[in-house]
Amino acid sequence: MKINKSHIVFLLITLLMSTGKIFSQEQRGSDVQPITKLFAKANFRVPFATSNPFFRETSKGIVEMSGSLNYSFIKNFYLGAGYKYTYYKLSEIKLNASPNELYDAKIQLHGFYGELSYFYPMYDNFLIEGNIQIGRETIKTSSRTCNVNGASNSKLGLFVSPNLNFYLLTEEVFSFHFSLGYNFSSNGFNPEDVCETSFSGYKPNAYLGNYGSLNVGLGIGISFVKPRNL
Repeated sequence: MKINKSHIVFLLITLLMSTGKIFSQEQRGSDVQPITKLFAKANFRVPFATSNPFFRETSKGIVEMSGSLNYSFIKNFYLGAGYKYTYYKLSEIKLNASPNELYDAKIQLHGFYGELSYFYPMYDNFLIEGNIQIGRETIKTSSRTCNVNGASNSKLGLFVSPNLNFYLLTEEVFSFHFSLGYNFSSNGFNPEDVCETSFSGYKPNAYLGNYGSLNVGLGIGISFVKPRNL
């Protein structure tokens, strides 16, 4: 049986929910710190490119990091603002680059966003958050060819990112979560972005499609304003 990314994601979610249920049974009645009205969170995830055939086949997602500050305006609902950074490299092996002609192509996405979240408590110390982030991003690309020519490329766009976070709460102000999300961008990749006219073995239609990625990883939350009830 072939194991793919969807199997791994399903296994992690199932494991986390089972762990939350066990912890809840063991700690029922314990003094678990809730997520309070003012809440900060950070995610550290790996992006897996899913759209633009060329980019999906050749990119290596290095990291996607985000951080936001959120405030509860109605019970379980939060509004927030944050910053997100995503970093990709193009695989020299998949581009069939020779040792003397390495591309060293890098793509960096910087984005500021607004966020709407809803927290659904499952157990005393386990809850699920669904959120959507909408923001503006700057995409900066570079390569060895660009550096030789003294060129730099940058373009602006918009992005939308729906996410699910699965939290384990503690007796302290910290909480920990497994994070799963998707990112839609209004921009796509073209060879000109890294100062190339084309890549060997790829037809023009291989570059069609905007940036899109499945993002999987872990995160941490910090609760402020001590009151026990939101």
